[in-house]
Amino acid sequence: MARSTLKHSTCLAAALFQLCIIQQFASSSAFIIQQINQDNKHDLEQFSTFCIDMFHNNQAGSDSIVSRKWKDMKLAMLQKAQMLDLSVPFNGNRSVFVAKACINSDKDNLTEIIGCCEVIEERIVISREQNKTPRVRPIIENLAVKEEYRRQGVGKALLEAVQQNVQTWIPYHDDIYAQVEEDNLKAKEFFVGNNFEVVFADNDCKKDDLEGLTFRQTTITKFMLRKALDS
Repeated sequence: MARSTLKHSTCLAAALFQLCIIQQFASSSAFIIQQINQDNKHDLEQFSTFCIDMFHNNQAGSDSIVSRKWKDMKLAMLQKAQMLDLSVPFNGNRSVFVAKACINSDKDNLTEIIGCCEVIEERIVISREQNKTPRVRPIIENLAVKEEYRRQGVGKALLEAVQQNVQTWIPYHDDIYAQVEEDNLKAKEFFVGNNFEVVFADNDCKKDDLEGLTFRQTTITKFMLRKALDS
């Protein structure tokens, strides 16, 4: 739902954190939210694989064998870049959460990742005005849920987890931000439905485009959204 940027470094390793079962699915299964250990290579690989697949593997493009092979190579390179990014010490706060489905509502019997979200301190400007000074703010990134698990409370539970986590950070933040692509109306609706408000539209954002023989970025418009953490 939120943007998929791979440019950030990791914070100090967070201890494995597991929330209680949030909601029952109609299929009588359930899910839990975990804060992954950023020192655990296996956890990071699972997160990175899921994240890259959700944001990049479904991009429309040519179905030719050559095109598919080139795209697979680029996906592998993006995953390695994200793994490196997550493994480099970061001077600030950063947390990564995943949602995992439980088998027969057994929280000790988990299946694959069904959703993910991360939040990181980043110097951002929340206005089009050129003279505004960037300030360190928490921004939500890489919020995604597998299609078959959407509208079952997974995205909301991930969002609540990152919001609660940010409220424990030092220094304290009284608001939290997110960005969504202009044409991603469902993502915008999701955040607005969870008490975020649109601050402004940034028409100079970049997005990775995996089609063609080389890596390239296209310029797109994204909405910046804000929520007060006491709301």
